[in-house]
Amino acid sequence: MQSLLLIAGLSVYSLAPRRYFSTLTFLPFSLAVLILLLSEAAVAETLAVNVGKYTSGAETVEVECELIGTGRLRYPPKARKFRYVGQVIVGFSVAEDGSVSGAHVADAEPPGVFERSALSHIRTWKYKPPVYNGQNVKVDDIYVRLTFEPGR
Repeated sequence: MQSLLLIAGLSVYSLAPRRYFSTLTFLPFSLAVLILLLSEAAVAETLAVNVGKYTSGAETVEVECELIGTGRLRYPPKARKFRYVGQVIVGFSVAEDGSVSGAHVADAEPPGVFERSALSHIRTWKYKPPVYNGQNVKVDDIYVRLTFEPGR
């Protein structure tokens, strides 16, 4: 079982659980299992933390947004056939209810290949509602990089 973490817009795959045991052989087995369960629970709760901007009057502050759910990233069939590798940087806002709004492509390499798939994927994301001074707020200017590789 692999877990996908999206931290600061970079995708990082955690190791399969069986590899944790090989690195923790010096610990008692029950302690190793406890550490493994706690780390998997932390991954399940928050997939990533992205930072965006909230403007209140003349004041602009950075607000952290915690990603709690995503849909599946679809690799375009034509790109898979020709084994294209690329990345897309997507900008968006997180609404007061935690949904993604205003998703747009900021950059793509190669252009015209992965943009539609990236936007569809970003629109499936769900965040904990962003909070500033105890109130749910809309956070703008969040950017993430999605990497497309045929073997992933």
